[in-house]
Amino acid sequence: MPNQDAKKPNRQNKVIAVTIGDPQGIGPEIVQKSLAAYTPHGGLVIVGSRRFFPVAGIANFCSGAALAAGETVFLDVDSASVSEDISFVFVQKAVQLALSGQVQAVVTAPINKNKWLHGKAPYRGHTDYFESIAAGASPAMFFWSKPLKVALFTHHVPLREVFTRISPGKITAFVRLVAGELKRLFAREFIFYFSGLNPHAGENGFLGSEEEETIIPALAELQGEIPIAGLFPPDVVFNKARAVKDAVVIAWTHDQGLIPFKLLHAGSGVQLTLGLPFIRTSPVHGTAYDIAGKGMADHASMLAAMKLAASLLR
Repeated sequence: MPNQDAKKPNRQNKVIAVTIGDPQGIGPEIVQKSLAAYTPHGGLVIVGSRRFFPVAGIANFCSGAALAAGETVFLDVDSASVSEDISFVFVQKAVQLALSGQVQAVVTAPINKNKWLHGKAPYRGHTDYFESIAAGASPAMFFWSKPLKVALFTHHVPLREVFTRISPGKITAFVRLVAGELKRLFAREFIFYFSGLNPHAGENGFLGSEEEETIIPALAELQGEIPIAGLFPPDVVFNKARAVKDAVVIAWTHDQGLIPFKLLHAGSGVQLTLGLPFIRTSPVHGTAYDIAGKGMADHASMLAAMKLAASLLR
């Protein structure tokens, strides 16, 4: 786990960088709508290109200049190469601001992973890119809403690879990272509900051996160190966790965790990346090309991402 002291946000300088995402998607629209609905406590740096964000009244960002509380500025970026996806450049610039201490949080609008892969970015999305700058740690994808919280043990990997990635040591390391980061950021402990990997959580080995051989031994090692409610079948664990304040579901695959989360909290939910030297949040939806440019996009998740980032810097 990265050094915790090095990652504590500078709470005297609450500046957030907000990227506009893929310009062909709804990113510019939801950022613009969120700005109209958001009252910043610190400064905001919008990172994008004015070609795709022609909003008047926002001054250009001056590197090194201190932002006044409530001040919003714009960092105008262009891609250096036609083969380089510009949304990746926006994220790079925002991360550079964070690593240099000019901003303390990064909020990212949706990008297209295929564009990154077909350009120069050798990453399958934000989280994979963040892993390359996380000082030896593997950042965790965590999804936040008031009623339900979910941590993904694996995310953008084929389903057939999930079984090979699960081991007691990897499970305990992952849960310790998530628990430690949540306690650091929110100043309180959370209780962990583990989903089964197999139907009925393996049915005592009759429907799969992973629970008996891998997951339960990891839980036994964590008992007494981290609050754990237990291991539950995948079809009941989310309802159980929703009934308990500060409960977190450990889900083993991308879809196991995100199908129930997005079904219940797509509008209010936020992705929070754990294990970085700065705060990073994002909305939980994608680029929505089918409605881009039509003024129809719901900005609620983007606004929630900005508000959560700000709250973690107080």
